[in-house]
Amino acid sequence: MLAIDGGTEAVKAGIFDTEGKPIAIGVRSYATHFPKSGWAEQDPAEWWEALVGAVHDCLAQSALSPDDIRAISADATTCTLVPMRANGEPLRRALLWMDVRATRQAEHVFWSGHEALRYSLAGVSAEWMPAKVLWLMENEPELFDQIDYLIEYTDWIAYRLTGRFALNLDTITQRWYYHLPSGGWPSDFFEIIGLGGIERKFPQDVLRVGEIVGALTPSAAEALGLRPGIPVVTSGGDAFVGMLGLGVARPGDLGVVMGSSNVISGFTANEVHFPGIFGSFPEAIVPGLNLIEGGQVSTGSILNWFKRNFGGDVVAEAGARGISPYQILDDEASRIAAGSDGLIVLDYFQGNRTPHTDSLARGVVVGLSLQTSRAHVFRAIMEGIAYGMKDILDTFRRHDVPISRIIACGGATRSALFMQIYSDVTGYPIATTRVAEASLLGSAVAAAVGAGAYPTLREAAEGMVTISGEYQPDPRQHDAYQFYVDNYRETYQQLKHVMHSMVRHLE
Repeated sequence: MLAIDGGTEAVKAGIFDTEGKPIAIGVRSYATHFPKSGWAEQDPAEWWEALVGAVHDCLAQSALSPDDIRAISADATTCTLVPMRANGEPLRRALLWMDVRATRQAEHVFWSGHEALRYSLAGVSAEWMPAKVLWLMENEPELFDQIDYLIEYTDWIAYRLTGRFALNLDTITQRWYYHLPSGGWPSDFFEIIGLGGIERKFPQDVLRVGEIVGALTPSAAEALGLRPGIPVVTSGGDAFVGMLGLGVARPGDLGVVMGSSNVISGFTANEVHFPGIFGSFPEAIVPGLNLIEGGQVSTGSILNWFKRNFGGDVVAEAGARGISPYQILDDEASRIAAGSDGLIVLDYFQGNRTPHTDSLARGVVVGLSLQTSRAHVFRAIMEGIAYGMKDILDTFRRHDVPISRIIACGGATRSALFMQIYSDVTGYPIATTRVAEASLLGSAVAAAVGAGAYPTLREAAEGMVTISGEYQPDPRQHDAYQFYVDNYRETYQQLKHVMHSMVRHLE
């Protein structure tokens, strides 16, 4: 199976067998453009160049024949909007998921009070599609009139591979307010918020995860070095398809995808809605189950920001030693006691996704003194991210969402220190899997179902995922961290009006 994962910083391609073992993985990066504070854009031409390169790298590593690839499936970031012409030409750079320029439009959508907002009762995120589409319509009207299709990154990849415009059920349910039990598109909701008739700019076909989009076209096959006609299978949002790559496919399981952002998701048997979470989303991934979601906008991206701006000597030293800069920073931070000597970091550098759904929130560092070192700040960032995850888990628990086990993947799992902090702060054991790239493996799971290797997504996930390790919480550390968690929460409540004022002043 060939899986493709369009991430925030790079595209990955992986070849997996039907037991979920990785045969080869290729990675190619691309740029993100930040024209203004809170804005983030990417160029689809760079996506394609990186995708082609990653697939070629993958094939070269594997020494497999192109005839050995049984199916292809591709996930990508959600809320990454691509305005398209019918001839396949993107009309502008894509608005990346972390782009929160549509804050005012998100407030307007939330004020509608429509029942479609069942998915986001605490507020509408400026990341989500209705807000972004409204921003385009209001600020780039000439371009907006030229749009034939509004699609997401995931569906853009499927189009480039097959020539077919279609939408995947996962992302339109989770980010576009599609509600299958009540008939699909909430047309009256779109009318109320000023997007009446917007459905005409959506592809008409809606496909489930694991359903075949079409066959690989000759032109795409030539570019990728594959044979034409390989089945291309529908995937979905990276973090949510990643649940399949973590083996999360039943109520009680909770998966955490730790990347540039954190996505925390699980399944419930019944549809539930309450403030502080996103969802639940009926049928979004696994048929018959509801996906429930919490998330942090900025996690790994904050660590990258810190390394980039304050770790120049670390990068140079790591290069000379042939190791990751994060290994050096981890080693420094491991010498600092839990709580970072009174330093607290709010991880809201690009806003808060849950439980506050506050696009105007921003990062905060509290407790700086002349004692504070680089190691203090780096550890405090990791702890602040873990406090944010605990805030979400506590919101789940208050509303009786079952949590029987937590399984994690992503860049953070390469740091034993970070994972132990997560476990100590949250109080939960956290398991890791043999394949850290869960989104990539999740698309391989979808491809395996599309190829007929497994009858259902649940059976494919359980057959292709292997647990490899587990971090256990230290009860004493967990008790010690509660003081800092409480102050983390209070810091937001005390400073949110200051954050809002500052962001509005800069608009």
